[in-house]
Amino acid sequence: MLSIVGIAPHPPIIIPEIGRGRLDEARNTVHGMKELSKRVKNVQPELIVVITPHGQVVSNGPAIMAADQLTGNFGQFGFPDTTVEMKTDRELIDLLVEEASSSPVKPVLLGKQNQKNDSGKTLDHGAMVPLYYLQEAGLDLPGLHITISLDSYHDLYQFGQDVKKAIDKRGVPTAVIASGDLSHRLKPGAPAGYSPKGKEFDQQLVSLIKQKKVDDLLNMDQHLVEEAGECGLRPIIVALGMLAQSGFNPEIISYEGPFGVGYLVSALYPQDKIIKIPGKGV
Repeated sequence: MLSIVGIAPHPPIIIPEIGRGRLDEARNTVHGMKELSKRVKNVQPELIVVITPHGQVVSNGPAIMAADQLTGNFGQFGFPDTTVEMKTDRELIDLLVEEASSSPVKPVLLGKQNQKNDSGKTLDHGAMVPLYYLQEAGLDLPGLHITISLDSYHDLYQFGQDVKKAIDKRGVPTAVIASGDLSHRLKPGAPAGYSPKGKEFDQQLVSLIKQKKVDDLLNMDQHLVEEAGECGLRPIIVALGMLAQSGFNPEIISYEGPFGVGYLVSALYPQDKIIKIPGKGV
C-alpha cells in the first residue's frame, strides 16, 4: 500500500555534522527535509523505498541492492563516523522481480549473499541524506534501494508502475523517496557552471508537478534537461509511475538554490488516501 511519495534533495552540506556554520545558507531545505520527514512519519509506514541517481548504475536496468544489510557513511565528505543503515526487504524484491518479468525494464540485483564484493551493500549519499533525516525523525525502516538506469523516461515510468504493483502485493504501508537535485547550473560558480536554462528547467519542473502534468514532464525538452545539469528527473519519473493509477495531490514544501543547485522538497499524496498533514488539518 503506497502511502506517500517524497521528493528530496541530497546535498551532504545539509547534514549538520558536515554543514556546520553553512547550514543556515540552506535553512529552507533543512526545514523542508524535517517537514517531509514529519509527513512520512505521520502515515506510519512499515517500509521505505528510496530511488537514487548516485548508486551503482548498470546498463541493463535499475539496480536493486539485495544484501540483507546496507550501510554507508559520509567519509568522502570528511565525516566517516556519520553513518546510515538500512535493512533490505527480501519479500518486496522478489515481488518486484515477478511483476517486472514481462516489462521492458527489469531490475538488476546487486550484492546478493553469494557475492563477495560490496557493490550492492554500500549506501550512496543520494540515499543517505534523506534516510538521515528520516532516521532523525524516528523512522528506521527496512525497504528497497533502487538506483535509476538510463532507460527511456516512459520505460522508467512503467517500471515505477511495476514497483507499485509489488508494493500493493506486499500489503503494508510504504513510503517512497525520490532523491534528486534539480539544476546544478543556477548561477555563476555553480558546480556544473552557469546556464540560464537551469532556472528555466527548475521552474518548469516544479510547475508541472504542481499542475500534475505528468505527460508534459515525461516529454520535457531534452536540450533544456541537458542544459540544466540535473540529477533528479529520472528518480522523480520512477516515483510518478507509482502514482499512475491513483493520481496524486502535490504539496511543495520548499525550493531554493543557495549554492547554485536546485533543492526541491515535496510530498505527493495518492488521491485514494486521506492524509492529515501535521498542523494543517485534513
